[in-house]
Amino acid sequence: MTSKKIIERLTLQDWYVECKTEHELALVLNACLDADIPWFSGTKASRFAPYLLASLIVISRQNHLFKRRIGFAYCASPCECEDIDITDWFFEELRSE
Repeated sequence: MTSKKIIERLTLQDWYVECKTEHELALVLNACLDADIPWFSGTKASRFAPYLLASLIVISRQNHLFKRRIGFAYCASPCECEDIDITDWFFEELRSE
């Protein structure tokens, strides 16, 4: 179960987390599932986990998730990266739980 502090931050939107491993991706998607933040298609965050590559950035905009592969120009959402990088904060909070 994800802490209330993490859930509150995830629901603020306009953030991104860089996932370099499948484990990191699973942690982010599980937290998004607990925060009730779906993919932009409306599908629950956990539904795409087996099909995603690990090296990607998970972006939240307007209370929906988008994805962008690290090192590639492709982005499933507009790529103006004014979003806040919460990668270090997110994983530190998980470790401190």
